[in-house]
Amino acid sequence: MGALPILAVAMEKPADLVFGLDERPPLASWIGLGFQNVAVICPYLVLVALVVEAARLPADRAVGFMSMAMLGIAIYTLLQAIGRGPIGSGYLAPPVVSAIYLPACLVAASQGGMPLVAGMILVAGLAECGLARIVGKLRKIFPAVVSGIILMAVGLELARIGMAIAWSPDLPGSAQFGGVEITFGVTLVTMVALSVWGRGWLRVFCALIGIVAGYLVAASSGQLEPAFFNGLHESPIFALPHTFPQAITVDAGLILPFVIAAVASGLRTVGTLTTCQQINDARWTRPDMKSISGGVTADGIGCALGGLLSAPGLSASPSLIGIQKATGVTSRHIAWSIALWLVVLACMPKIASLIVHMPKPVMAGALFFNGAFMFVGGIQVALSRPLGLRGTFLIGLSVLCAVGVQLHPEFFRQLPSWTHSITQSAISMATSIAFLLNLLFLLGRWRYGGVQIEIHDREVSRSQLEQFLASEGRAWKLPAADTARIGAVVGDLLDQIAADGLAEGSVSIRAGWDEYDVTISIQYRGELPHIADARPKKSYVEEQAFVSGLSGYLSGIHADRIESSVKDGQCRLKLTFRM
Repeated sequence: MGALPILAVAMEKPADLVFGLDERPPLASWIGLGFQNVAVICPYLVLVALVVEAARLPADRAVGFMSMAMLGIAIYTLLQAIGRGPIGSGYLAPPVVSAIYLPACLVAASQGGMPLVAGMILVAGLAECGLARIVGKLRKIFPAVVSGIILMAVGLELARIGMAIAWSPDLPGSAQFGGVEITFGVTLVTMVALSVWGRGWLRVFCALIGIVAGYLVAASSGQLEPAFFNGLHESPIFALPHTFPQAITVDAGLILPFVIAAVASGLRTVGTLTTCQQINDARWTRPDMKSISGGVTADGIGCALGGLLSAPGLSASPSLIGIQKATGVTSRHIAWSIALWLVVLACMPKIASLIVHMPKPVMAGALFFNGAFMFVGGIQVALSRPLGLRGTFLIGLSVLCAVGVQLHPEFFRQLPSWTHSITQSAISMATSIAFLLNLLFLLGRWRYGGVQIEIHDREVSRSQLEQFLASEGRAWKLPAADTARIGAVVGDLLDQIAADGLAEGSVSIRAGWDEYDVTISIQYRGELPHIADARPKKSYVEEQAFVSGLSGYLSGIHADRIESSVKDGQCRLKLTFRM
């Protein structure tokens, strides 16, 4: 087990963590925790089998591709955890074969086989690496509502694929109600029930337990085909992985759906790594964007390398963060255990064969469950900020257009060929509509209000400020906690100006809001106050994200950006608070 660099930032270990980020668990725990993560990773490998099947390759080739995908996941896990230089977050954030890429990969596999899948995943990985460089500047282009719409569209597409598999006329017994529907239902209901009512490990392993339950029902109803038993019998106990795509090809017509998938994966990774930061630092207040940027870069590189190793799209998994929360172990050293387990399993083709020959109704149930989770997760992301009329139209129009693509694909096929890269996929359609509408709705978004405050009587000035901000906050639908934070910062600044006698007369305050930032402009005649340009060293970590220009810290609460200027005795301070 190699040594990992200690993160440069200081964190306070939460009381509920048994082993923190840089602590080494005992050997037995190290081995067991690695296996627990791998047990959650393995069910997602079935997506490799679906893509290989779409490429019209025999099942024995799928076993080889799946073993190589395990190696890709092992490399990604280490890349993310080590966190050297600009690559890697430095957190334990293992990936899975991501369902986000599945719809685009199925199209690529059907058109150009695994060489095209490898080439397009390489393009997507590079696109995500580019996204990582500007991830902190994309809040207004990809706000929460647009990110949520993308995830909702992915959920819809996964559900469609799952239903198409479950009710395919080619499945044995699909002509009449019976074994197929029961197997699908048992798989799905088990996953949902354990996710809702399960506790501890039952909830963490709900997908794996659901797949096992589906297997048992399929076996008892005679749905395990001869290929299942032949594959297990013919697969060797031990063999080194050696299956690569025969070539790498790229199709310009598929670039858009794969780039959209890369954006969705990058945004999902941002959320996953933010959760990692929260559970590792008791003093966490806001994201560390340097770590997140490195994590998204590792996600892109890992995805690209995984594609070259036959993995159709890797992405950091929020499910695996649940294991860390359940066990109280977030140690990055577990990454080596996960990688070791994956390498061992990659050399055991019988394990891959068991996944490759998973009964189709079980696959369908797992995809439907994943789609439901993705869709609901998208709703939660979209509604994580107050939703105005613009956001309502963004969600409504984008999701309805995505559903329209699924319900009436023949209409969209009749449109000009240059539109097909957008209109042939629910994900591409929803993302394109949401992106364009969001850019349009940026126009005229700022709303302003103003007030004159006499600052020489502290009680009066505080009362005027609180009434003004409360009124504007209600009109803008700001959370009360955010309004209070802004009021505390501005109030302390006015107290400082008054105490030092810096203002001649009243102070003019103008507040603005564009659904992303709140700006407070303070103007008066006199002198500028002294504002510290750094926070106390002991809490240096907490202000590294989304901060540019001169930062001010007042009474332990700070604005994200402070700009100051003075001309002919007229002072101006502008405070920006990022919501």
